[in-house]
Amino acid sequence: MKKPFQFRLAYLLRLAACLLMLAAFAGLQHGRLMGRPVRTPISDDNPESPMADEPVAESSNTAFVVDSTELVPDVRGFAGPVPVEVEVRDGLVSRVAPKLPNAETPGFFGMLESAGLWHAWDGLPVGVAATSQVDAVTSATFSSKAAIANVRAALAEAARRQGEEAPLEDGTGEADGAEPSRIPAKTLAALVVLVAAAVLPLFVKSRHYRLVQLALDVAVLGLWSGLFLSTARLAGWMESGLASGAEGIAALLMLAMAFLYPVFGRPAHYCMQVCPFGAAQELAGRLPVQKWKLPPKLVRGLTILRRVLWWGLMVSLVSGLWAGWMDWELFGAFAWRAVPPVVLALAVVFLVLSAFVPRAYCRFVCPTGSLFKFTEGN
Repeated sequence: MKKPFQFRLAYLLRLAACLLMLAAFAGLQHGRLMGRPVRTPISDDNPESPMADEPVAESSNTAFVVDSTELVPDVRGFAGPVPVEVEVRDGLVSRVAPKLPNAETPGFFGMLESAGLWHAWDGLPVGVAATSQVDAVTSATFSSKAAIANVRAALAEAARRQGEEAPLEDGTGEADGAEPSRIPAKTLAALVVLVAAAVLPLFVKSRHYRLVQLALDVAVLGLWSGLFLSTARLAGWMESGLASGAEGIAALLMLAMAFLYPVFGRPAHYCMQVCPFGAAQELAGRLPVQKWKLPPKLVRGLTILRRVLWWGLMVSLVSGLWAGWMDWELFGAFAWRAVPPVVLALAVVFLVLSAFVPRAYCRFVCPTGSLFKFTEGN
């Protein structure tokens, strides 16, 4: 057995390696690290920009584009900032679109497009658009509110450029004079569940309590709040930093259970006590069906395959060859309207499989879990 000091030193070195890989992705691919630019941002005429096919010079008196990136840098969505570009022609809003590259997933933007969010301001005078009330998209409330706050900030800036008065943004998406935003009930509930997961398993060894915790992980953290760790979210935080307020506290709790608890003798605490998809698999495994006994050689082979897969995915992430794999982690199934149907189908397949092979996805596939396992030396 390794001595505690040796284990902790090795653990910290492996953790530093993982953080460096995520930092390399954030810095090289998105040009930002912990909310600070580390290279020249991609220009508006970049082919990746949704407005690149219709460039508009800001020097024009009748047409210009406002970029919200620096207007509300503290407003974040699911995986990080959600900057937008607002195009104004002859005093009217002609187009609103997300600014790319962006920390959010393509599926999220597709969902907002389907909901008609990007067209909610089309054709409105800038002053009217800046004060109009647009509802968040229910299936992605947190991130869509962040997108709306970015649009409002850009519209307020556009109004000021035209010499109009518009409500100033306070950095949270609320206009001056508005009632201060309250912590959503689902965020408070998620904090309660996270605190319980962080503390109670250290002292309570009850099978009945375990069942309650698993059910809360799935219902509150997964389905209701959408709070969990994924590679996309870790990369987004590395790029933009943690959100402030209750969301930031929830993030710190999850990160502590994932990365600090193993140092003090609690390996895989996050995966076993918090992860909603892991909890869903364990609940499936409690169904009264005959379990499959996998041969030891097959288990070893699948474990090696998981490690090889993870290293391949991390290399593709850092090199920029294929960062889109992060959209295919099965945690996204909890935001079911924003993910490809294949992800939903795979999530169902692994849930069914977990009824026969305990936590099949966690043990043999999960890239985020593999990151945690790597830091722990497994």
